[in-house]
Amino acid sequence: MPKITYPVRPLSDVNVLSVPGDYYEVITCFMPDPVAIVGEGNSKAILALDASASLRSEYGFGGAFGGNPNFVELVARKIGTLLSEVTKTGTTEAIYWAVGHDGSYIEKIGEFTGVEWEQVSIVGPKQQVWGKGTKLLPAIHYCVETTAKASDWTMGVFITDGIIEDEMACFEYCLKIGQEIADHQRKLLKLVLIGVGRQVDKQQLERFDNMFEGSQWQVDLWSSGIACSMRDETDILNVLYGELMDEHIVVAPSGEVRDSQGRILKSWEHGLPGKLRFNLPKTENQFMITVGEHSIVQSLSEVLKEEETLIKSKF
Repeated sequence: MPKITYPVRPLSDVNVLSVPGDYYEVITCFMPDPVAIVGEGNSKAILALDASASLRSEYGFGGAFGGNPNFVELVARKIGTLLSEVTKTGTTEAIYWAVGHDGSYIEKIGEFTGVEWEQVSIVGPKQQVWGKGTKLLPAIHYCVETTAKASDWTMGVFITDGIIEDEMACFEYCLKIGQEIADHQRKLLKLVLIGVGRQVDKQQLERFDNMFEGSQWQVDLWSSGIACSMRDETDILNVLYGELMDEHIVVAPSGEVRDSQGRILKSWEHGLPGKLRFNLPKTENQFMITVGEHSIVQSLSEVLKEEETLIKSKF
């Protein structure tokens, strides 16, 4: 599902799905209030950092003639600080994943408060070697079965270069977990996959993001983003929490969605929800949300150009 890179604030997530017929299905969310989403229950978070050999340069290793900027440390510090603000303990756990000769092991880094995250050193594995493979399932399993144990709400954030070898095994496991959440056999869990580096596999990130599209379970286990797109803390907040808004969270007493001609596409008279779904004619390239005298105009040109390029490439 194509996604707008920089939605117009206060929108945080805009997805456009091309369906048979004359319409696009648009799914969009407003900027969230993390504290309201998490509530007062026992909440935990874990930040899992890809330490495979393909990402070594992003940790600041530049060879004999000097180091590169430690991009992973920069992103990890910001995300760790933000996550610690919404956990019950005020801390966030950190691990390296994709370590060991075949990239199938994890290595614990520690658990840090928001203040500690601002100074924490993230330089790569110390007990294991840099992984020669990139297997994500062990890190997901650790998050689900260890970090999330006895937690009412858990967020797991996984930093990667997007080159994940065990994608299908991850899908099989996550579909099982999603079904258990839908059946109320597990507490709430949100997983976020963030790509860093010059070789990010954007399509693989999107496959994780859309894992439950078309399934029988109303579960959105994964969201994804690209770290090089995170211009400031607001953008990082968007990736972390942007898809947690749902139809039950009311952000305004009422509201409407209109097309470029001002025609009403959908209206909410008894509460505008934090997550909107509506159909937009394929003749349109933008929509407008109106709340009282205020309006938000969102262009879809970015994703529509991507779709047009994709269609042309098939012929």
